[in-house]
Amino acid sequence: MKKSLIAILLAAFLIGVSVFTINSFNSSDSNTDSSVNNTSNKSTTSKNNTSTQTADANPSAIKTKAIDFKLKDLNGQELSLSDLKGKKVFLNFWATWCPPCKAEMPEIEKLYQETKDSDLVIVAVEIGEPLDTVKPFIENNKYNFKVLLDPDQSVATKYNITSIPTSYFIDTEGNIVSKHVGGMNIDQMKAYIKTLDK
Repeated sequence: MKKSLIAILLAAFLIGVSVFTINSFNSSDSNTDSSVNNTSNKSTTSKNNTSTQTADANPSAIKTKAIDFKLKDLNGQELSLSDLKGKKVFLNFWATWCPPCKAEMPEIEKLYQETKDSDLVIVAVEIGEPLDTVKPFIENNKYNFKVLLDPDQSVATKYNITSIPTSYFIDTEGNIVSKHVGGMNIDQMKAYIKTLDK
């Protein structure tokens, strides 16, 4: 009787440890990007956290024409992607509620400060939120790069955005050269930007 009680307690302990270990692994694995299938459920995460194109890959292999769009910035001024033809574009999709997006923003600001006088334009498209949410976030964090609003997610839909942050790197001819799903640091961003020169 005593031996079977010890065996039952040992089995219960091992099962508990296994469940805890699996849950810990799954939660740490899902924090690198956020799902945008339902922006009202801000805790939903996606496990699709791999980049779809590496920075050192052959950029000509995936070149496709970037879909044009027109959105308003934080001051109500309209900007079209086609207005930027002749410049390199770092197009980033994000939201204020997304932790990986917020972690990436200071890196984007560093890149902006280093490249603001170059032919690179950084365009951060905030998806699903109104001006009165986005503008204070940008101003309070003292970000200076261009932010556009996509409140109905129409542009995000055209670009097949399912997880954020997602970034596209567009060459001077308006072709998408690279795409990255998930957050990046400044060195990764620079590596992708270099592919626009090839």
